[in-house]
Amino acid sequence: MFTWRHLLWLAICAGLVFATVRAYNRKRPSLDRVLTTALIISVLSEIAKMISVIELVPSQNGELMLPYLPLNHLPLHFCSIQVILIAVAKFIKNEKHREALLAFMAPTCVIGGLLALLMPSIFTTTISVSQAFTSLVSYQFFIFHSMIIALGFIITRSGEIDWSMKHFRTTSLLVYLLGLVSIYLNSMFASPTYSDGKLVSVDFWTNFFFTYQNPLEIKITELWQWYLYLLIIALLATVTLYLFHLPLVIDENRKEGRDSHDSGKL
Repeated sequence: MFTWRHLLWLAICAGLVFATVRAYNRKRPSLDRVLTTALIISVLSEIAKMISVIELVPSQNGELMLPYLPLNHLPLHFCSIQVILIAVAKFIKNEKHREALLAFMAPTCVIGGLLALLMPSIFTTTISVSQAFTSLVSYQFFIFHSMIIALGFIITRSGEIDWSMKHFRTTSLLVYLLGLVSIYLNSMFASPTYSDGKLVSVDFWTNFFFTYQNPLEIKITELWQWYLYLLIIALLATVTLYLFHLPLVIDENRKEGRDSHDSGKL
């Protein structure tokens, strides 16, 4: 992380986000149109990722060669589930549910996308840092996360959400729930090794939502350390979400105050 290649990608991503949000502020397309564009980019991104990482591996008896997509590339990461949420937000009809969904997407797109760019997992699981500008999956990773960050900012500026602290509470609860589900998924997709019926090692594991292993690769040797790690990331998520929502709620309250004042004059 933070090699010159990584820093160059961060500068490119910052430029992409800034240019996208600025273009939105200037042209003000409908959010529905923005979601359509985001959905197209997301689908193309998933196709590019699949093309980049899918492998042709032999069957156990060696008679067949089968395509295999490594489990850690399933769209179950915090950012990749945004592909599904974008599609739902695009086509959902219930306005109340749509607002709740958009209110969840805005902070998780921005915060999740930013963390992914700062700690790109592809450099530890898929490619080397030297391939940052020569591998298709690298372009897919950085462009996709730039897109969801820009989308998160656009949602906050779309005027389709009456921001309140209930959105902070709902989003926080959903994040905790998804984190809990990820523990089940990571265990489900792990490859345990048993000796005489006793678990002795895990040879492969996924790390959805970073609940299995910390992204800084700090070694955890005791179960209580893992519990402490989960508590730390839960607290960090809570604080970060609160800080994201606070200015939006304050601005919303100011708008309501101005509207009430203007209507009183009338």
